[in-house]
Amino acid sequence: MEVIIGFLMIFIIGSFSLLGLFMISIREKTLDNILFILVAFATGTILASALFDLIPESIHHLEELNSSGAGIAENLVFIFIIFGFVIFFVIERFIYWFHGHAHEKENKLVCYTGLGEGEDYSLSQSSGVKSFALLNLIGDGLHNFLDGIIIMVAFLSGTKSGIIITLAVVFHEFPQEIGDFGILLYGGFSKKKALFFNFLSGMIALLGGLTAFILSDNVEIFNLFFLAFSGGGFLYIASTELMPELIKEKDLKKSIIQALIFLCGIILIISLVTLLPHE
Repeated sequence: MEVIIGFLMIFIIGSFSLLGLFMISIREKTLDNILFILVAFATGTILASALFDLIPESIHHLEELNSSGAGIAENLVFIFIIFGFVIFFVIERFIYWFHGHAHEKENKLVCYTGLGEGEDYSLSQSSGVKSFALLNLIGDGLHNFLDGIIIMVAFLSGTKSGIIITLAVVFHEFPQEIGDFGILLYGGFSKKKALFFNFLSGMIALLGGLTAFILSDNVEIFNLFFLAFSGGGFLYIASTELMPELIKEKDLKKSIIQALIFLCGIILIISLVTLLPHE
């Protein structure tokens, strides 16, 4: 049952990629206010999910494996956490490096390799689509794939973890998908094509969920690894992607409101961890 719910949640979150269509008609000031709330709340939920759910669940899995005679060292969990933090950093740096170079060359013939072994992908301005828009799609697809794995592993660990992680991903994905849609439009995609390719990118999360489902049945340590890995990744997202956005706010009143919304996100996750039964 948890697997079915997991795939359903992954599909619903992937469908957030269609939100851009509804955001077009919203006034810029209203949209800014929505994002102001969502980013602060997402920071709290993602940080708390890492510290109160993903990492404790990974330690719980370690204890279960060791009780059956696995003999895994306790510090392996923290190695996986650091690994997740570093990998998310590397992925982000890699994508931003290409993103920056795409901007530098967007008025020339752009050719980059590495998307497939032995393949070159060229893009000229005459195609109407700028290179950074394609790079954004690649990066977003990878991000969505990881989200699919994270959600499925959480549901395989229990309904409580699945609900908590789904909520954290929801509040993070909402503002991100709006931004991704805007990047595709700015990069030369028509509205229909931007919606289609953004939705296609969102559905890659289902592949991540399927991967997690297959590997979790065949590799016992997979759930332990990916819960800890995801905890490290969530710590990275909260501390280096979202928190700096909050710090940018200089107005005292807005900063206080942001801090309260941030705390509400943390309190929500702690409440769910406390109140929902542990399977």
